[in-house]
Amino acid sequence: FFFDCGARFVVGKSDARVARGSGRERERERGRDRMQALRRLTQLQLAAGARLCLGDAVKPLAASSSARLFQTGSAPRFEEETKANPSLASQEAFLKKWNEVAPSTMDPPSFASEFAAKSKEPAADGAVPEKVTFNFFLPHEKPYSGAEVDMVLVPAVSGDFGVMPGHVPTAAQLRPGVLTVQEDEGTTKKFFVSSGFAFVHADSTTDVCAVEAFPVEDLDPATVEAGLADYTAKLATATSGGDDYEAAAAQIGVEVYSAMNAALAEK
Repeated sequence: FFFDCGARFVVGKSDARVARGSGRERERERGRDRMQALRRLTQLQLAAGARLCLGDAVKPLAASSSARLFQTGSAPRFEEETKANPSLASQEAFLKKWNEVAPSTMDPPSFASEFAAKSKEPAADGAVPEKVTFNFFLPHEKPYSGAEVDMVLVPAVSGDFGVMPGHVPTAAQLRPGVLTVQEDEGTTKKFFVSSGFAFVHADSTTDVCAVEAFPVEDLDPATVEAGLADYTAKLATATSGGDDYEAAAAQIGVEVYSAMNAALAEK
């Protein structure tokens, strides 16, 4: 009897330790899952922004990736090769596969090239245009569409750069900062952009796609100062508490509000 009671007591203590250990392990797993979900969300947002802006240049990749989403079982992978017209051929191949697997009630997808303006053909003699053709896209409006401007200053993650006629083709990710558009010698407009992408084409056309943007003069200094103080305090609390997710979110807030504060200081 005593042996049995002792055994049960020992087993009970062991089970309690295992339970506590399992609880801590589950908490660590949830933390890892949250960080993985955050990284995955960021990757999807970046990929979505890139597909929206790149248009025809990424259609072969986008079509292949989209087709793989519809593959099930042992169905063959979507591997059509594009030859004469890569963009058009990939669209037609994708739609063919789409019609084979998509429900009959679902309309076929549209492509970015159906909505984007066609770029001009480069000059035959290789002459550099006198102006930059500028397109500025936002989710709720289009401040510039085919506008002829002298220069565009872009705040990029890799460093700020200016775009003038004849600039080399470039693709850059935007950071929180000021996008400056010099329309002519006496007219300059500044926008604060949160993030997005900028693309400079060989024909001196420049496309900027921002997640959000507002004229710098619309920023309220008091609100910016209060927001910077709030996120700075949140970052300190999250860092001391070991909460990586909240620390990452607070760090983003500090960076954005710091950039807005710097933009107001330069205004």
